[in-house]
Amino acid sequence: MQDQDEGLKANKEILKNGSYQDYCIENDLLYKGELKQLVIPKTLEKEIIKRTHGIGHFSCKKMKQIISNSYYINQWDKKLQDFMKTCIPCLLAKRKSGKQKGFLHPIEKKSMPLHTLHIDHIGPLMEAKKQYNYILTMVDAFTKFTWIFPTKSTTNKETLDKLKIFQQHFGNPDRIITDKGTAFTVNDFREFCETEGIQHISITTGVPRGNGQVERVHRKIISVLTKLCSEDPSFWYKHVNRLQRALNSTYHRTIDTTSFTLTIGTKLRQKEDLEIIQILQSEEVEQYNRNREDLRVKAKHHILKVQEENRRNLNKHRKEGCKYEIGDFVAIKRTQFGVGLKLRPK
Repeated sequence: MQDQDEGLKANKEILKNGSYQDYCIENDLLYKGELKQLVIPKTLEKEIIKRTHGIGHFSCKKMKQIISNSYYINQWDKKLQDFMKTCIPCLLAKRKSGKQKGFLHPIEKKSMPLHTLHIDHIGPLMEAKKQYNYILTMVDAFTKFTWIFPTKSTTNKETLDKLKIFQQHFGNPDRIITDKGTAFTVNDFREFCETEGIQHISITTGVPRGNGQVERVHRKIISVLTKLCSEDPSFWYKHVNRLQRALNSTYHRTIDTTSFTLTIGTKLRQKEDLEIIQILQSEEVEQYNRNREDLRVKAKHHILKVQEENRRNLNKHRKEGCKYEIGDFVAIKRTQFGVGLKLRPK
């Protein structure tokens, strides 16, 4: 095979008439260096690399060390790296290092309440006395106003029932953003959105940050409910109304005000500060029309500012995503690991 390789054949011809670099010939075979590494012709390089890698799916560094004990392959760093990119078991089993692919593209926010709703379920939670197992959460993308509904299941029927309750008070949003849960992928949900003129956007499976608005609210809900029902967790549903009021009346950094104020235009009236509210109520109502547009413009500015900060910070650690074509061979990263799956391919 060396004699059939034009480059190696030329080296052997030169050596017959003298010396050439650190090559030598023994028994009509071409060797290189002090270790007398057998020079591998191009037609056999891939086979040598494949057999060496098959011993234990080693890294490029380890493979080079093993091969160099007996063989010499020209430009082997690149050839080893190219081979590693095509080893299916290695691609599936190892976690990717370096910058992750895909840049952050924040969802455009309209400067008006109730335009876009982020919707998702939490659960299953501890079963409550009334057989509640889940929470359906709805978050307005602009004002961050939150609605929390205890539910017995994540079926599309119960989900649509809660959406119709929202519809009775606020009408239809222009757009709904959900994950690909069964409640949101069945025909009934699609038909409801089409009938009501609602655009339905499903985020990519395994990328919860695509619905990050509601994911952040879920973390707060779980934390607060855990503390409120520490004595008897089965009564967690009794605290949902209090929690919803607290979420909507608390200052939100992104909009620089409270969700209730930005949505309704007045401060949420609660018994804790009833006396203060009664004193300020008349003045707040008068100022409502004057301040509403200013509040919304200010909230829009803060949302864009925070989105830009998030985009810059995340994109520092990412790179541009690949452009795939139909028929390309790809591996999809596993996003969920259940019991006994630690050693399964990644």
